[in-house]
Amino acid sequence: MAGSLRRLVARAGGSVTSQAVTAGGSVVLQLIAVRFLGPEAFGAYAIMMAVLVTVTTVFSSWVGDSLTVLDRFNPRVRAALCASILGLTSAGTVVGVAFALALHLADGPGVAAFALLTVLWLPQESARRLLNARLEFGRLVLNDLVYVGVTLAILAGLWLTGTPFTLTWILGAMCAGQLVSLGLTLALLPSVEYRLPRPSLAGLGEVTTFAAWRSAQASLRPVALLIMRVAIDTFASRTVLAAVEAGRLLMSPALTVVQGAGSYLLPTFVRRRDAGVPIRPRNALTASLVLIAGTLACGVAAIAVLGHVGPLITGGAFTLDAVTVGGWVAYTVSFSATLPLAMMAAAYTLSRLVFMVRAAETAIGLTAMLVVLAVAPDLAHLAPYCIGFGGLASGFLLWWHLRRKAPVPSRNEIPHETHAAE
Repeated sequence: MAGSLRRLVARAGGSVTSQAVTAGGSVVLQLIAVRFLGPEAFGAYAIMMAVLVTVTTVFSSWVGDSLTVLDRFNPRVRAALCASILGLTSAGTVVGVAFALALHLADGPGVAAFALLTVLWLPQESARRLLNARLEFGRLVLNDLVYVGVTLAILAGLWLTGTPFTLTWILGAMCAGQLVSLGLTLALLPSVEYRLPRPSLAGLGEVTTFAAWRSAQASLRPVALLIMRVAIDTFASRTVLAAVEAGRLLMSPALTVVQGAGSYLLPTFVRRRDAGVPIRPRNALTASLVLIAGTLACGVAAIAVLGHVGPLITGGAFTLDAVTVGGWVAYTVSFSATLPLAMMAAAYTLSRLVFMVRAAETAIGLTAMLVVLAVAPDLAHLAPYCIGFGGLASGFLLWWHLRRKAPVPSRNEIPHETHAAE
């Protein structure tokens, strides 16, 4: 029992540590952008990262969750996943370039660097999710450390040589970090995990049956954030967007923990499912309550230190206020309320249920936000409250539905991994 508990804590800690490394690197990059690029370019960087996160979420939910939940060694499924990686990487790159050009986010070299970053980022996400599916969180942390380390080392070298920072340089450094970490991950994984199958689309229907609803459901939150950022940029200004984004940095520790919990919960629920161990809604509800409590504690601390930390983040370029930070507290609480229950639903392939509940919440929140911005653009700092509205209600609805719909699986009823790592 003690050994099992130690493994459980180690794996959960590894998942959260991985998210902490990635989120910590992201925060440092955002601080560099604020300090050296200014509010306008930082706003452009924020929109670019929102596009990348949205594309990655769709990709990871389709490919990564399928790698975890379905039998990735089944030749039909494997061929369909390879086709999905190629198709979604191409589509994601086109979407990213289209946003960058339409919103005038960067010059030609900057757009090219963003396109290259997307091309590298999505295959690297596939490799990361393989480590996640194998519960090899220690190697996942190493992968993330290499990406962050290479990226920041290149930027440090530019600073030491007196090279002026530009958006293109930051994106280029991120490309280099992704390339090195991808090579490392492929070296860490056994070759059987990335061996290419015979080209075929025969298994695409099987993958789509699971992944389409899961991908649609998981994309709701990043799509809402992307729409929020573009709306603030359109109705208010890119400088206002920079201020709202900077407020989010103070809640990044809580967001990191919540995201790390999601990365741990899905493969854990799948393992329990495959072992025939019942997963009860109260297990996910308990995780939600723990995450909500931690989020609120982090929010109180963030607002308490705002007067001291705010100027350090912004460098005096603009002002952070408690109302804006409070909006991100509300958003993170909403995230905490629904995530564990959504992971449980995904393990039972009930993503359509989650999508229906979350889509209604998202539509209401975005409508409220757009009305506020259209009527009073100076209230743009209230946007996070709008998109976070309804998360607690969604969490309750998911819990209520899962109590009635979640089955107690047998190993023969649900597709499962046959080559899981020890």
